[in-house]
Formats: sequence, structure tokens, C-alpha cells
Amino acid sequence: MSKSVALIRGVGGPTALRMPALRSALEDGGLEGVVTLQVAGNVVFEPGGRSASACAELVRRTVRESFGHDLPVVIRSHRQLAAAARRNPFVGTQEGRWVMTVFLDRPPRADTVLDPASGTPDLFVVDGREVFVRHAESVATSKLQSTWFEKRLGVIGTARNANTVAKLVRLTA
Repeated sequence: MSKSVALIRGVGGPTALRMPALRSALEDGGLEGVVTLQVAGNVVFEPGGRSASACAELVRRTVRESFGHDLPVVIRSHRQLAAAARRNPFVGTQEGRWVMTVFLDRPPRADTVLDPASGTPDLFVVDGREVFVRHAESVATSKLQSTWFEKRLGVIGTARNANTVAKLVRLTA
């Protein structure tokens, strides 16, 4: 059975989570095969027949009850994660840390349109439940952050760079 990944948004600084404690809390909450990647809220696990929404709620509730932080969670199965990695038109055009995928909790409304020139010199493509971004110079100074897309698309999103996405694809296989 393939695994899924919980992408917890906003982990770091005042909402930092200790990964060993997070793994333990999630296992105590009922998840199996829990593995974390980096300290940025990437949690690989076996869904055990649960729906993506049930997994997201379990992770969010566990983080809130165990650590006091109410952080949004976006779930992707291995298949969904691998498909997003394949669809990213910017992979290979720039160093992996400059190529991002913003994983959305749901597709934006069909009538929502963003002007591609609004990110200049950075580029982006909205594709279903993902936004693919290529940063020309700096991720930190770009306006094309998850929150920029959230406000305009009316969704919740969390970004991971291409290097991290590739590692998560391998971990969830």
C-alpha cells in the first residue's frame, strides 16, 4: 500500500514542531509508519483506509492538542504527489530550490483568473490543486508566496520546493 504525505502549513519560528515529538503524537493518534522529512511539516504516513480529509483532520487536531498550534494540513497520496511532480513545467529549468509547488487544499473556483504577468520576473501556472512557481532570483523576496495565491484563489496552500517534492515522492512510494 502506498503512503500519503501531510503537508503542514506554517511550521517554523513560533510554530516550530520537534519532529520526534510530532511523530510520536501522530502515532499515538492512530497513524502508522510515520516518517518526517526536514523540520518544515512534511509527514509521510500510511493512511490505513482513511480518507484524505480524515487524515488532514487527524493531523491538524493532533498538532493543535499536542503543541497548541492550529495549522492547516494538505494531504496528497503518493500518486497525487508523483503526478504533481511530473506536471510541474519548471522542473529542470532552474535549480530545484527555486522551483516550487504550492499544494492547495482544493481546486480554485473555475472562474478565478490570475494574470501570469503579475509575478514578473517570477513565473507561475495554476493547474488543478497545485500552483507551480519558478522564482527568477529569490524565493524570500518574491511576492509569489503561498499567502499571495491563497488570497487570490480563496484556498489554503502550502509550498514545497522541487528538491523536497522529489524526496517526498521517494518516501511515499
